[in-house]
Order: sequence, then C-alpha cells, then structure tokens
Amino acid sequence: MNVAIFGVSGFSREARDIALELGYKEIIFIDKYSTGFLDDYLVFSEDNVYKLAQAGYTFVIGIGNPSIRKEIASKYSDLEFINLVHPKATFGYEQLHEVENRVGNIICSGVRMTNNIQIGDFGIYNLNCTVGHDCIIGDFVTIGPGANISGNVKLSIGSYIGTNACILQGKSITEKLTIGQYATIGAGAVVTKNVLPYRMIKGNPAK
Repeated sequence: MNVAIFGVSGFSREARDIALELGYKEIIFIDKYSTGFLDDYLVFSEDNVYKLAQAGYTFVIGIGNPSIRKEIASKYSDLEFINLVHPKATFGYEQLHEVENRVGNIICSGVRMTNNIQIGDFGIYNLNCTVGHDCIIGDFVTIGPGANISGNVKLSIGSYIGTNACILQGKSITEKLTIGQYATIGAGAVVTKNVLPYRMIKGNPAK
C-alpha cells in the first residue's frame, strides 16, 4: 500500500504516523515546490503528482487550513483520495460505515464519534476530539485537538474549530446549533449560539 501526503508541516507528519499505524509501506510527502527528505521520507514536488498516481499511490491532504485543502482537492479531483483513520479512534453504531463512504478524512488517535453523524469529505478530526449524536459535519472542516462538538450541531463547510473549544448542544435534531461556513472558533471558546459565516469568535461565552 502506497500513500502520498500533501504537505510538509507538523500535521502532515502526524498523518504519516497514522499511515504507519495502518500498515502503509511506501509513504512520501508532496510539497508545492521543494524536494528532498522529511524525517527520512522522500519529498516530491507537485509536478510529480500524476507520475505518483500512475505508480499506484493514493493520496491524502495533511494540511490543517480548510481553504488550502479545498484548493488542492479541487485542483486534483481526479486523484484517488483515501481516509486515514487511526485504530484508536472509536465510533458508535454504524458510524464507521458512514466514514468509509466518504473520502479524504484524517481521523486521529482518541477521536470519538457517537452515532447518526453525517460527515463530509476532507475533514480533519484531531487528537482526542469528540463529535456527539445527530451532528452534520460539512466538507473541509477542521476540528482541533481536544475540541468537543455536542449533539445536534452543524459545522458548515470549511469551519475551523480550535483546540479545546466546546460547541454546546443544539436544541433538537431538527434545530441544530450552526457554525457558518469558514467560521473560526478560537482555542478554548465555549459556543452557546449560532455563528455566522466567516466570523472569528473566541472566549467563554464565545463572542
């Protein structure tokens, strides 16, 4: 099994670690311009993407920024993107099946998803974050380490949830607390109400 990881940052190395846990033997990194080595692993320039695809590589995007992930996924929509799911992530009833029907997600160690959660493509679920029942998670969402997403929450496309943030529960399965598209929730924030698209909020309660 071969996998090529877009990005040469700290999170791309974490994605590499998950791939190792899953038994991938051939792992390389892709950078926009540079080549060389990262932790003894080869780095190829983006010019080589389709040569790698022809050589049997699958792909993930190990970049935390939702907008950059979307740009890469759109540019290379014809590549075979896969999910990386750490063996120590846990899932409620039928939830792993939902994940397997999506592409490009990276789910780190300690993540817990309960049940009846709809997820999108190309999401990042960082270390020890939790997602409660009846949530809807859009494409290109990033959930930081230790963040807690309560039940009945909607995270719209490209939203970014900072480390240890807490999104409180929505009113019901039909009336969800909603984080707007490409909104940013600061580290440690406690979100008690809907957040408009493209807003940045922080604090307790978040403002």
